Amino acid sequence: MFEIPNTVMTVQNIDELNLAIQENKKVILDFSTEWCPPCRVMKGTISNLSFELEGVAKVIKVDPEKLEAVAKNYNIKGIPYFIGLVDSKETGRAHGIVPIQQLKRLIHE
Repeated sequence: MFEIPNTVMTVQNIDELNLAIQENKKVILDFSTEWCPPCRVMKGTISNLSFELEGVAKVIKVDPEKLEAVAKNYNIKGIPYFIGLVDSKETGRAHGIVPIQQLKRLIHE
């Protein structure tokens, strides 16, 4: 059975997040938790997205419970929640269970 390698970056603190955003032209932030059922549904889509965008964009997982200040800064009200950034500027948002094409559009891919 073929398994897609996990290329999603998980950040542990705000400094890691800021550095990752600075180092990557295109970023998709994935605000999700392990216990959230819709987040678990999206896990495979996020892995596929990260694999497909390798070398083009970075997918970064942010746990809004562990990084509450980041979630508050981005005004995250529910999960899963996705934010696209190009050159550190927000380019789109999506919430809930969404198709991979919609996530790619967040960063104009």
